[in-house]
Amino acid sequence: MPAVVLRTLYLLHALVLMLPGLAVAGSDGPLTLADALATVSDLHPRVAEERAALSLAEAESRAVAAEDDLRVGISLEGRVIEPNPVAQDQSSADSSAVVYARKRLYDFGYRSDLLSESDAGIEGRRFHYLGAVSQHRLNVMRLFFDVLLADLEFTRDNEAMAVGYVRFDRDRHRNELGQRADIEVLEKEQEYQARRIARHTSEAGMRAARARLALAMNRPGELPGNLVSPELPELEQALPEYETLVEQALQHNTLLQAVRKELEATEWNLKAMRRRHGPVLSGALQARASQRDVGSEDPLQAELVLDIPLYQGDRRSADVARAQASLQQKAAELLQLQYRLRQEVLDTWQAIQTLKARQEQDRVVTEFNRLNFDRSQARYELEMETDFGDALVGQSESALQRARTGYELAYQWARLALLTGQPYAPSLETPALAAGQE
Repeated sequence: MPAVVLRTLYLLHALVLMLPGLAVAGSDGPLTLADALATVSDLHPRVAEERAALSLAEAESRAVAAEDDLRVGISLEGRVIEPNPVAQDQSSADSSAVVYARKRLYDFGYRSDLLSESDAGIEGRRFHYLGAVSQHRLNVMRLFFDVLLADLEFTRDNEAMAVGYVRFDRDRHRNELGQRADIEVLEKEQEYQARRIARHTSEAGMRAARARLALAMNRPGELPGNLVSPELPELEQALPEYETLVEQALQHNTLLQAVRKELEATEWNLKAMRRRHGPVLSGALQARASQRDVGSEDPLQAELVLDIPLYQGDRRSADVARAQASLQQKAAELLQLQYRLRQEVLDTWQAIQTLKARQEQDRVVTEFNRLNFDRSQARYELEMETDFGDALVGQSESALQRARTGYELAYQWARLALLTGQPYAPSLETPALAAGQE
């Protein structure tokens, strides 16, 4: 049988066996990496949680600012009394209405410190939100690559199963002619069944990978069909020195900036607690209208009150101690994060170096499998003893390994960009969130 016919047999058999696996494909057109990343929004629970936290911080800030707002109201009182016999007005009704306006005028910096704490807290939550968007995009990127790799694994295992079936079928026919022993046929069938199980496992992996990607894209149950392998020219860029990357990370990392703002907020809180139980200057206006005519009551009043606490017990010291402990805890968290960030940058930097070296190895393996395939085909055409199927599967295996290395390298570059706060590619950049954006 000519080699081209044998190869066609393998591929046609693989296609027939692949048909059940194609059920995982969706009805939509090809999905690109940019399309997948564009689905990241506040609708996904992973991002929505941080967006809600930011909205809560903004609402709490408005509540703090509103504490000093002017308060205007009306007080209505209805009373029935027994008048004093010497009173000029002997009526029993003593109802009244009071319109008032009150405002805290000055608290010697306490409220201002709370507002500064709220502003820093909002900035911290904003950095957390932007970090969540970037992290989720990175996760979508990883899951997108997982689907592509699952498809390549299925292709390899499907071809391996087809090769195993051809070997088993060949020996079964030879057994019928008395040219193969039963145990040899069973050995080939055992190999075929093992490859068949591996193929079914790969088929399940295709569906599972698509399900995970669909959830990350906030489209549960809508399994994506064909995925387009992305162009990744940035993989050839030069790797900066580790010290340079660490400096960028310590300055621009989103999570680090969030914790710095949280530390700033705890510093403002400590200042506020030191002033919490201090003097307060307040002003008030009121107009009263009474049903009874009492000459001693003033219909209009204006007052300016300076409240100076003389003794508060341990309230102030307890508030200050609590704020100091929170400040120390947040400072330790910041330092711990800096340490962890240094290690993560180092791990990612070394991973990129290793993957770059592995790319060179993959190129050699790919070239070997290509030449081995050509040699196997030529030897088969010369009717020499060879196994054309193994060469075919070897090409699929090298394609899988090359893709696995390339996608992992792309992921590590993106992760390094996230750690250092640098843009990786236009499709991965996170748009800035304007201050106060709803």
